[in-house]
Amino acid sequence: LEINAGAYQGDLDFSGVPLTRLSISDGASQGKIRFDSLNPVEMSSLHYATGASQVDLIGLGNANVENIYFDAGPGSYTLDFSGDLQLDTEVEINYGLGDLKIIIPKGVPALITVEGGLNNVELRGTWNVSGNEYSLEGSGPQLTFDITLGLGNLQLISQ
Repeated sequence: LEINAGAYQGDLDFSGVPLTRLSISDGASQGKIRFDSLNPVEMSSLHYATGASQVDLIGLGNANVENIYFDAGPGSYTLDFSGDLQLDTEVEINYGLGDLKIIIPKGVPALITVEGGLNNVELRGTWNVSGNEYSLEGSGPQLTFDITLGLGNLQLISQ
């Protein structure tokens, strides 16, 4: 599924929808993308590209996806990985200016590498920190993040 939109305000609910690939591109938008129940098939990639926006991706653990690519301009973004994580998932995030919040459920193993300019990383939960790497211990499929940011605030939340 490919969605190309300009500026909009809306909610997209993909709960239980069998998607093998999803690509969303939008301009200045205010939106919520939801996966409230498990994608019944394995998705190879989810690519989201946005401009100056406020976007929340909720239930990404239910997306059943191998690779996530998130490219964003200035704005405020939340990536919530709640749900039933089925596979090891690689997440690549590039954003220039703004606030990014990543929420990972307790017990899910994660490794996050942060590169870029002037940024502030705020941690909530029990994180292991080594230089620009942040990790969570757990069992089951792992989330691996490669984050490049220009100027902004990054909140890493384990809950």
